[in-house]
Amino acid sequence: LTPVIIAPVPFQSGFGVGLYAAPLVEFHPVDSKWGVMLQAGYDNRMGTFKEVIAPCNCPRDLSTNISYITVEPSLRFEPFRSNFYLYGGPRLAYNVENSFTYSQKNNPTNPDQTAIPDIKGNLSDMNKILISAQIGAGYDIQLSTPKNRTKFVLSPFVSFQPYFGQSPRSIESWNVTTLRAGIALKLGTGHII
Repeated sequence: LTPVIIAPVPFQSGFGVGLYAAPLVEFHPVDSKWGVMLQAGYDNRMGTFKEVIAPCNCPRDLSTNISYITVEPSLRFEPFRSNFYLYGGPRLAYNVENSFTYSQKNNPTNPDQTAIPDIKGNLSDMNKILISAQIGAGYDIQLSTPKNRTKFVLSPFVSFQPYFGQSPRSIESWNVTTLRAGIALKLGTGHII
């Protein structure tokens, strides 16, 4: 975990739910299937690993809180000229938080042992910059009437960010695969054609 704190047994896999919040800028001509999107904001990748048992028959737990400032330009494509769209592009992320909590529990067969306090700190050897990719899909729900110049659009979306390029640390094989789901509120102007 750090040059001083070393877990006696490696943690294998984990799961977590984090917050993603970012403004979205989108340009999509009405008469084209293609458009561009740009998102830049806060991306949290917190999670908890599965409990492991140390050689002393002592359970060990690890939770991490890793956050990034992320920039995600994407190419948007409407395959059916409808409100459904696909998008994909690179992801550039800068690490801003890398804390952890390491819990060392006592051997359950020896209840008289003194409780060991949790260890909190920052993970060492973090990759400051990650370059990866994403693909996703969304659906634009028009909230304004067709004659209104100002347009409001609600757009639920889902994206997948595979493990390649998402190694948080430089000293191990830990990778993060992300499934992101959310809703974007879009505001813009248009004209009758």
